[in-house]
Amino acid sequence: MFDFLIIGGGIIGLLTAKELQKTGATVAIIEKNSPGQQATWAAGGILSPMRPWLYSSPVNAISSLSQRVYQQLSSELYEETGTDPEWLLSGMLVLYDNEMTQALRWCEQNDSPVEVLPVGTLNSQFRHLKPLAQPALYRSDVATIKPHKLSAALTQYLIAKGVSFYNAQEAKQLVSTGQSITGVQLEHSIVSASEYIICGGAWSPLLIPDACPKPIITPVKGQMICFPPTDIANQCMVMDGNRYIIPRKDGRMVVGSTRENTHFDASTTQEAFNDLKGFAQQLYPALNTIEPDAHWAGLRPSSPQSIPYICRVEPFNNLSLNAGHYRNGIVTAPASAELMADILLNRTSKIDPAPYKITR
Repeated sequence: MFDFLIIGGGIIGLLTAKELQKTGATVAIIEKNSPGQQATWAAGGILSPMRPWLYSSPVNAISSLSQRVYQQLSSELYEETGTDPEWLLSGMLVLYDNEMTQALRWCEQNDSPVEVLPVGTLNSQFRHLKPLAQPALYRSDVATIKPHKLSAALTQYLIAKGVSFYNAQEAKQLVSTGQSITGVQLEHSIVSASEYIICGGAWSPLLIPDACPKPIITPVKGQMICFPPTDIANQCMVMDGNRYIIPRKDGRMVVGSTRENTHFDASTTQEAFNDLKGFAQQLYPALNTIEPDAHWAGLRPSSPQSIPYICRVEPFNNLSLNAGHYRNGIVTAPASAELMADILLNRTSKIDPAPYKITR
């Protein structure tokens, strides 16, 4: 029997496990595939909400706290495991933003560095982009991380720290007696713990017992493509409308993403591939002769206003939920995990937990 049993091995579940295991508790993770799939795998790894001035205070609270610890977290995992999560301070260029005044005000109020680059500066400094005709915002403090490397490093770290993994084993249902969860039913066995935390992303509501208020979490498919390494100089992240291009340390370029309401269908489509490829090649003319070499999709857990659920699940006395982060799972994961651990361990939290309850 474990102290804590986490259902879901994405970035939220992995970092929640890390927070709990460092207290000396015994922790296990149940994952129906392998760690870091679905929303984690589909993520671009931008360590900021793409336009934080459009998000609510609860989202920005957990993203801001997470941003401050990511470089140290990446270094720690690299030192402990030898796997580099590839934290990179690349900056972000935001093109044609209709909310420029709002964006500048938000950045000033939140001490977030920002510049308005005039057209001449843009076309001189970013020669690899198509000629630009309007000023753009440049945010120098935005970093990226490579999600599947982060997931791999966390998995290695947790295994070394004694966390147990039940991979390729689907949690069929929760077993309960009265107001207590007594186990998680797998295909051929039941796993038990003192506390149970659902970190199953878009699948989380399916595990919430009928006696509980239900969180509003729905799957939204995101498709992405990637170009092989290039020698394009002076790269930084570029946001253009709802699309973005993210440079990696190895010269690869990730392009995303779609937002599709396809229920639990995570298949890729030629239409999305062509759309993302066309966007990237129009913005980066040097890519016109290069073919993307990867195309994937994942299901992001959408919630109202993108505010995740990080809370106890009533009326049960030992069931909790950490899910519904939508497109901000990577950027908000460290603070979400810390808040979840604070709630479970009855610690004072740096963040007010009230906005993240199921009943709001």
